[in-house]
Amino acid sequence: MGRKLTVFLMVITFAVVFAASAVVAGDAPGQIVIDKAAVKKSGVAFDHEKHSSSVGDCLNCHHKAASKDAIDKGCFDCHGKDPAANDPASGKKDNPFHIQCKECHKEKAEGPTKCKECHK
Repeated sequence: MGRKLTVFLMVITFAVVFAASAVVAGDAPGQIVIDKAAVKKSGVAFDHEKHSSSVGDCLNCHHKAASKDAIDKGCFDCHGKDPAANDPASGKKDNPFHIQCKECHKEKAEGPTKCKECHK
């Protein structure tokens, strides 16, 4: 698949998944594209459905919610609003997606941990 087609499909997927203004616990998306913090690299396709079964407690990622039933926000409601602030290439190593995703993958010794393994 060509790069342009891949990017186009990722954008369409993102638009469809986030057409609703909020994500509620009962209607969690199957797949999302994490691209709000993408400055120099492509967005990352994230299989929410796969992770929700392997991560266990939804509050591990939705850490601001008081309970699973109170999850009313997706990642981008809090993270990724300022791409420059989340760009490791800018010297800032506080990209919340890198911290959360990479550290979990390292801790569980599974999943990608290198740039090109996520940013296709």
